[in-house]
Amino acid sequence: MRSVKSAGLSLLLLSFLLFIADSYPNLDLSNVGCEECALRRNIHLPGDHSVYQCMGCCFSRTFPTPLRAMNTMKNPKNFTSEATCCVARHSYEIEWAGIKVRNHTECHCNTCYYHKI
Repeated sequence: MRSVKSAGLSLLLLSFLLFIADSYPNLDLSNVGCEECALRRNIHLPGDHSVYQCMGCCFSRTFPTPLRAMNTMKNPKNFTSEATCCVARHSYEIEWAGIKVRNHTECHCNTCYYHKI
């Protein structure tokens, strides 16, 4: 009789823990601390003009280099990465404190400038 009670108690505890785990919200922690790519006011440039610039994160991933591609590389590498950066689609120059600054008007995720070299 005692083993039936302990088995029942264990089953009840297990079902309670599964209920708690199932009701816990599913969180996507892949981009914690990095907001979506958007146009934001640059707070480091105070003054009369509001300077807006693209800030935020976009897509980035790393994967093993396929063997077929590795055979064609001059310097083979085990991992390949691809990424997009938050860049301005449209912008214009303004002068702020005697310095020319790009004021962005629209942002999107596109090829990172350092990948285009």
